[in-house]
Amino acid sequence: MVSDLFKELGEEAGCKALARALYTGIAGDPFLRPLFPGKSLRCATEEFSAFLVQFFDGDEVQTQYRWWLSLRESHARFEISQVQRAAWMGHMIQALSNHVSRPESQAHLGAFFFKASMYVIGRETDLGLTGELAERWARQLAVDALVQALVDGDDDRAISLAREQASRNGVFVGILARMLDVNRQPLADFALESLRQDPTLSVHRFSGRTLLHFAAGSGSVPLVRQLLSMGVDPDGLDSGGHTALYRVASCRKPESGPEIVDDLVRAGAKVNHAAGMMKSTPLHEAARHGNVAVAKALLNQGADPHLKDRKGLTPLDRAINCRRREVAAVLSGR
Repeated sequence: MVSDLFKELGEEAGCKALARALYTGIAGDPFLRPLFPGKSLRCATEEFSAFLVQFFDGDEVQTQYRWWLSLRESHARFEISQVQRAAWMGHMIQALSNHVSRPESQAHLGAFFFKASMYVIGRETDLGLTGELAERWARQLAVDALVQALVDGDDDRAISLAREQASRNGVFVGILARMLDVNRQPLADFALESLRQDPTLSVHRFSGRTLLHFAAGSGSVPLVRQLLSMGVDPDGLDSGGHTALYRVASCRKPESGPEIVDDLVRAGAKVNHAAGMMKSTPLHEAARHGNVAVAKALLNQGADPHLKDRKGLTPLDRAINCRRREVAAVLSGR
């Protein structure tokens, strides 16, 4: 059931409009613009909109620009002062006044953003939330606590908190992905058991990627095999147009990378698939990351070392440019 506040925001389209209005104001703000050194604020606008849609349990497809699970972690790379926080709130209040009709809802949402903006800079406030916003904020804090538990190595607490989020498919896939990335056995076991209990997790996405992309990228052989046994497409694309075979090329577990390459190719993955902005193949990616074991596995499976990317570079060129001497040595003999 769609929440009343989400309806007042205009649901997914309204979240996008609110985000655009907010960052249009920020674009001209001398205190806030330096926090965003890029030429445009498109990425920030998309991610904020995705956060709002996710916060209100909107369309999962429109939450895929959400890169972070933890709200506080997503802002940790910034040094945000109280002056900047106050300036941000000013733009938010203006955006709310233009996009939310009822003054009462403006006040409730304003209180939420005040509390959230204090939280992301490590400050607490006695300002309380009520009703739906209180429940949703508590749920977000639980996700933040889960991520912190993973950082602290408290796997039991992380798993306990994860179970509370299992009904939120996209978020839960993101949680499992973060667990796989941490690479501790109890977390890997939990991810595998979660998939077995709910096979539909295989089709959900977080940050534009499926569990197969995350499992391949983290070197999780059991999860990759479980997904393939369920009939998951080995050549399914993520939001960047890449397959799981491309993701395993940057795998940080060199001992399991070749196994995953072999499993994916046996399942039908195209070893020379080229995609993304650079039209790179998995072998290009392995060369860029210096992943010798995966590069050898790809070559053994028929990867073409002479294919060129959009800039006209071969995998060997990539290896040389990135100073990956071991991979360059492997490729130079082909």
